[in-house]
Amino acid sequence: MFRKPRWSVTWPTRPNGIYTQLVRADDPTDAVRVAAELDWPTAPGYTVAFDYEPQVWRLLRPYRLRSHPVAGPDFPDLVLGEISFTPWPLPKADA
Repeated sequence: MFRKPRWSVTWPTRPNGIYTQLVRADDPTDAVRVAAELDWPTAPGYTVAFDYEPQVWRLLRPYRLRSHPVAGPDFPDLVLGEISFTPWPLPKADA
């Protein structure tokens, strides 16, 4: 039995921060779609900024050695002294 690959999808949250979901999907685009459809358990007062581009990682075992980013901006860890990330707005579709 073949299982779909594992991905992590990270979106910025408002007012600040990031949130990550782990999903199984066929490719990075499918991973973003699957993650967007999930119920995101954010903290009170926070919302997921779905209008920004998410970061997508392909998760491979051993995770520390083989996992790698495949799409989206680079969100640094939220550590004291780290330069904060700047989320990328998604391109607006002309209506």
